[in-house]
Amino acid sequence: MIDWQTVLQKRETETHFTVEGQIPVQRLEKSNYQIEKIIRIGQDLTRDEASQLLGYHFHRGILAIAQKPPNPPLSLLQTLQGTLVILPEIADPGNLGTIIRNTAALGGTSVLLHKGASPYNAKAVRASAGNLFEIPIRRTDDLLKDLHSLQHTHTLIGAALSPESKPLSQLPPTKNPALLLGPEDFGLTPKIKTLCHHLTHIPMSHQIDSLNVASASAIFLHHLAEISNRQANS
Repeated sequence: MIDWQTVLQKRETETHFTVEGQIPVQRLEKSNYQIEKIIRIGQDLTRDEASQLLGYHFHRGILAIAQKPPNPPLSLLQTLQGTLVILPEIADPGNLGTIIRNTAALGGTSVLLHKGASPYNAKAVRASAGNLFEIPIRRTDDLLKDLHSLQHTHTLIGAALSPESKPLSQLPPTKNPALLLGPEDFGLTPKIKTLCHHLTHIPMSHQIDSLNVASASAIFLHHLAEISNRQANS
């Protein structure tokens, strides 16, 4: 048996994480994730007890503790038809959770992570609104090796403001797109850019140079889904 109070205090351990709120817990229950405990406020804990354990005022009515799933192999991601989202290093867990939510909502199939925030961070789980449980999430220790392998099964599309980058509207039809979104501060590295089949960007007005990475992900994903739909119907 796990010490569930300790998990609530830490909110994420090496093996477990917490889920907060009715809808995320319902999505967790429908998923293949192993649930260790569901905690109902007013039955298992008072609101004050939950707030004390969590370290902030907890106003939701339900919590859950779940096991982290096994890290899926790259081969699984390569078999899925749709947009794979690749995140070399997203530092902010809120951005990461929102990107995961956007991926699930806008035709994405899976997410490949390298460095940065954990998808099981409490803030990331909240921002994903439970959509974390809908798609495979892989953490790789060797991103460049994975990218070399993906070059044979996917079209690697890097979001970048490089001189050779084309506006999103000029992106050619692509098969099995893999969208690479760089860190919030410095973007994709030169080495990663050289591995991409295409570099693209969202044109801006009013001298704005970029969007928040989570906001940009929704635009890129929607556009790639539209391209895929047009190809399927042609």
